Amino acid sequence: MPRIGIELNNVCNLDCTHCFRSIYRGGAENNKDLFLPLDVLERILLEAGPLGYNHVAITGGEPPMHPQFGEALDIIAKLGFTYHFLTNARNFQKTLKAVSTPLRRSKLSGISFSLDGATEATHDGIRGKGSYREVVTAIATCQAVGIEASIITTINKANRHEIDQLALLGAHLKVKRQIFGHQNPTEHNMGEDLILPLTEWRAVERDVARVMTGFRHDISMAVGFYTDYFLPRCAPLTLDDLNIDYRGRLTLCCQLSNYRDAGGDGEDVVGDLKKESLTSALSKLMNLVTKVHQERLEMAADPNQKDKLHYPCLVCVERFQKTGEKPILVQMEQARLKV
Repeated sequence: MPRIGIELNNVCNLDCTHCFRSIYRGGAENNKDLFLPLDVLERILLEAGPLGYNHVAITGGEPPMHPQFGEALDIIAKLGFTYHFLTNARNFQKTLKAVSTPLRRSKLSGISFSLDGATEATHDGIRGKGSYREVVTAIATCQAVGIEASIITTINKANRHEIDQLALLGAHLKVKRQIFGHQNPTEHNMGEDLILPLTEWRAVERDVARVMTGFRHDISMAVGFYTDYFLPRCAPLTLDDLNIDYRGRLTLCCQLSNYRDAGGDGEDVVGDLKKESLTSALSKLMNLVTKVHQERLEMAADPNQKDKLHYPCLVCVERFQKTGEKPILVQMEQARLKV
């Protein structure tokens, strides 16, 4: 499904230890620069619809913290887009009220919840006290009112041992789908000893593949897992996904956007949609995508570079220097040895 990722804001009411975004955490609700203006949102969608994009994936930050969250949903729905959004479930009754008008509900395809532990101790250790009960209660509420719920889990050293229990919990909560993803490395979370070694990434993938066959709900790995196919096929590099950051800029990928400890913008930010059309910015994005494809071809032909391509997301983290100039695999190994 061709879709547009919209970072509706850059604020959050949690301070998760593993977060890979540079986000304002609390006390920034009145800073207008941290929220996507709705006129920019509307203009982008008016251009995107005729290009065949028909679904909006709303992220943040914590999307419901946008002071005009409901009005943003109205714009999306009135223009004919379906949508879903990701939430940590804090203040969920307020969020539920915001999506409950007939128009907004008619275009809501589901809500994705961040759940990073099968137990209260594990999840709250990552996301903060009380968060686990909020998420589980919110998912149960969705089940009661007929909203499809999904779970997204970021696997790291703190929760790697709970994959089976997380799948069981997903089944118990009757979620539609459950997605496991690897932890994006940042200077912060490498320093916190959260990143698993790559050998353990493969073991995680085997465990997820095993639980996929044991449950009725859809279980999958997020993009970025091990592959022997070296040419880019992720949605951003096929233009099936577009990403708009909270400043109204077209960027290459949501996984690179506003990256923690990255030290500012990089080549992945291609156009400011407050100042230029989506069509104009897309032309720049296509040029960047072509460049990345060519670079991957050259890496695949180089015996000294080829093995990096097994983990395509790490290639992009390194390519766009989100964790500095050192090779990312070297940084991950150095962080492991320091512990």
